[in-house]
Amino acid sequence: MGAADKIPLVVLPGMDGSGVLLTALVENLAPFRPVEVIAFPNERPLGYDELTAFALQRTPSERFVVLGESFSGPIAIEVAATQQRVAGLILASTFARHPMPTLLAPLAGLLDLRWLPAGLVQAALLGPAKRSDLNDRLRRVLAKLPREVISARASAVLRIDKRSRLSAVSCPILCLHGRYDRLVRRKHLEEITALQPSCAVRMFEAAHMLLETRPAETASEINSFCDHLT
Repeated sequence: MGAADKIPLVVLPGMDGSGVLLTALVENLAPFRPVEVIAFPNERPLGYDELTAFALQRTPSERFVVLGESFSGPIAIEVAATQQRVAGLILASTFARHPMPTLLAPLAGLLDLRWLPAGLVQAALLGPAKRSDLNDRLRRVLAKLPREVISARASAVLRIDKRSRLSAVSCPILCLHGRYDRLVRRKHLEEITALQPSCAVRMFEAAHMLLETRPAETASEINSFCDHLT
């Protein structure tokens, strides 16, 4: 069976919404199966419901696996809970319920990543990974993201709760998590596994952006998971 005949993978990117940072992951996955990254529109702020509808309109007509990274985890959960065509759900560095205190929600509208030192942002997202190309790409992607879009997405994260929808997911689930993730903590992974005890968990020596900093390792786990789906 060639790569084109394997079950396709739909990837929903993190907070930036562009998918640009996932190039290395896609390059590692593409020899084994069709891969589509659904980039979100960044010209206007959209909430979780609107972005979920946007993603659903672009999913394959045949069976597929959906991967939600970070911000997009709740979208992937909703897609998997809604669509019978979803053969598997992959949750990478993500959550079913908001990872930060709800009391911070009113402050999200003030968020502007351009105010934060680049080194601080890179340390939080990339951890100890020393890749100047990835650092440069992250800086360029964040610089292009409109303040109102990032603020709207941060506000949406602080209000989201997809635990009941996660409980409704019936397909196999794989969770990918970085041991040094300081944005989505281990307790949020444990919340997912408590609701779905049969889901598989793979840990990596990485910070939050593990798909970007460990593309070959995570691609291997993703492909193995997909190959075992019936």
